[in-house]
Amino acid sequence: MKVFSNSSKIRRSANVMLIFTTIIASLIVLILAISAYLSDRLTEQWLKYATIALIVYTSLIIISMIHLLGKILKNNLGVEQLKTLAYCDNLTGLENRRAYKEYIDSINDSKKVGKDNPHLSIIMLDVNGLKKTNDIYGHLAGDELIIGSSECIKNVFSSVGRCFRTGGDEFVVIAYMKHEQFVEKSKELENILSTWKGEYIDGISISMGKADMMEYPDLSADELMVMADKLMYKNKQNYYTSQLMESSPVVEGDSKTIRKLRYTDDFSLTKYTMPVIRQMAEVIPGGFFIYRENEKREIVYQNTKVLEIFGCKNVDEFQELTDNSFEKMVHPDDFPSIQKSIDHQIDSEDGNSMDHVMYRIIRKDGQIRWIDDYGHYSHSPDYGDIYYVFINDITDVVSQKQGSNH
Repeated sequence: MKVFSNSSKIRRSANVMLIFTTIIASLIVLILAISAYLSDRLTEQWLKYATIALIVYTSLIIISMIHLLGKILKNNLGVEQLKTLAYCDNLTGLENRRAYKEYIDSINDSKKVGKDNPHLSIIMLDVNGLKKTNDIYGHLAGDELIIGSSECIKNVFSSVGRCFRTGGDEFVVIAYMKHEQFVEKSKELENILSTWKGEYIDGISISMGKADMMEYPDLSADELMVMADKLMYKNKQNYYTSQLMESSPVVEGDSKTIRKLRYTDDFSLTKYTMPVIRQMAEVIPGGFFIYRENEKREIVYQNTKVLEIFGCKNVDEFQELTDNSFEKMVHPDDFPSIQKSIDHQIDSEDGNSMDHVMYRIIRKDGQIRWIDDYGHYSHSPDYGDIYYVFINDITDVVSQKQGSNH
């Protein structure tokens, strides 16, 4: 490689010297011809030399200008290519996180927010089941799932806004449309996702959350994004809840041992379904745990994300920190109000409802964090009265909201 590089440099130097020598020679002949003309000694031969020198000199000037113009165009083209690469996602061809960040900042800095533009909508989208696809079918299938999702999103929303891939399985659409149009686009997206087929994937599922300035006129674009992300996360939790319920087989038991509650057939937790729930819970995008609604409120199961939220390296650390009790998971000042909400759902006649509460926790390192909690009460033949709970750390969202209020 070094030999070729040196040869290239030698050729370039030789070309430069040749052009330089030719220009100097042409200039000398041209100067001599002008001098002869001014001293009335210009002959036909000198005139011929002068003409040739002028033609050569002019040609070299034109060639040099063309060469320079070519380099300028080439450099500009290189800059544009670099810019495209910097703002484009390699896998999907959509705009990437950097492009999204600059665009959202430009919206915040402009007057395109709030009452001046009520149709601004931010849509957060997250592909369901990417980890499971990678684990079962391999990363080629996972890439196909991402590419297929991007194609569907672009086909539906590119006519009303810009589409970005901001993370592994995360997409954002910033669009300008009325709510009725969003409803139509959502149905269109659902249809195109369900019918999409690739080499490995048949059908795609995406969780989505949308927030717009019509509903939240006082929010900035960043705050609107946080709101859309929260709604998307809620939909994703509902998706995995439905997956768990569908995967739990119906288990019949002795009527003397199974309490006749309206929740008996709903989301049954038994020694047969527990392995399925463990497997599904590890792909849930957030914390998931199960606890008995008894005097101790004993925790039956928690996924890895719960350990991360509480800053614990393993189950032993988590059980030591919480005494393996839901009550000890919650900040002591917040638990009384949480228990009231739990009691309210148990007494409710709506057996399909998800109880939603927010509370603080104290991590292993002493940090106080805010938690968003969606719980569902049920009855298990093997475990009795139980709660299925989905949690997510929302400390940053709460801090941002508190800061904006001040």
